[in-house]
Amino acid sequence: MSLEMADANRLMTELRESAAELQRELRTVATAAEQMTPVTVEDDKKAVKLTLAKNGAVEALVLDEDWRDTIGEESLGASVSLCYQTALGKRLDQMMTAVDEQPEDDARIATPAPAPVALGDPTTTSAEEGRSSILDAIHQAQDQREDYLAKVNQKGSQARDAVNSAKTVVVSRRGATITGVTLDERWVRNTNDGVIEREIVRAMNNVMAMSARDRQSSYEDFPAVQRLMEMTKDPREMLRRMGSIR
Repeated sequence: MSLEMADANRLMTELRESAAELQRELRTVATAAEQMTPVTVEDDKKAVKLTLAKNGAVEALVLDEDWRDTIGEESLGASVSLCYQTALGKRLDQMMTAVDEQPEDDARIATPAPAPVALGDPTTTSAEEGRSSILDAIHQAQDQREDYLAKVNQKGSQARDAVNSAKTVVVSRRGATITGVTLDERWVRNTNDGVIEREIVRAMNNVMAMSARDRQSSYEDFPAVQRLMEMTKDPREMLRRMGSIR
């Protein structure tokens, strides 16, 4: 496990360059996200108008006063779903355009000089324990890897439904995308437009909140994977624990 001084410094340089490149990409996306604007779309008959906020949440739904005659109660859910999919596509185009338009800036791509490292002593008890801990985490994570990836993939393609409190609006999603909106036709027929608009927006945002919670819970039942991810966040600290550097 011993490293020569030049090897340790070269490894730290490579790690810093990789981290700097990732940071540049993240800054580009973050800057593009700041330039996003709300996206509003209408159906072909201008009966339904839906707006996505800058963050992608459903900001508003507006029904034309003649929508019942134009598209009918039975078609409202399909029209809302179509508007959402169209708005999502336009929002993605907006993001890609904003990313492509980010200027190349020499200051942004400059890689900071790596801090020098001192060669450590990998023969100490603490270094041996550190290496053993890291190797144990790697082996345990390898054992969980296939099940973990299967869970992530399954969540990404899973069809889920969410309803409003009155169970009159059902919003379906697959992964992080809304795939359909189903409405209780009797409720739609006997409810004023303001309530319909509000309940649809609430249900759509509820199902997307479910998607966010799913992503946050990806590590559930996989403690070794989470442990390894935590260990590898800071390459310098990992090398220090292994005794390669001080």
